[in-house]
Amino acid sequence: MREDCDDEFDEYAHEDILQALVRHLLTSDELDQLCDDADLPQLTHSDGQPVTITSARTYRDGGVLTLDRGVWLELSDGSVFGLTVQISRRPASEVTLRRH
Repeated sequence: MREDCDDEFDEYAHEDILQALVRHLLTSDELDQLCDDADLPQLTHSDGQPVTITSARTYRDGGVLTLDRGVWLELSDGSVFGLTVQISRRPASEVTLRRH
């Protein structure tokens, strides 16, 4: 039973938590630092300045017309990405949420 679960996560706990985690990770530091930490090349503008994440919103907050969960990213170079969280298989047993 999920009695200690907030309404915020209702029946889509896995999707909502992963969506919140992706959004948090992508806004916790600058994109160039995240690339450095992951040992990936950095995206840069033609003037050498790093591309930054200008907006990271959940699909719902970003007005994306879908029932999927995900994060809508807008970058300083004008590109826009949707990172969708989809479950391919539900857990085999009931899962509860635990606050720390």
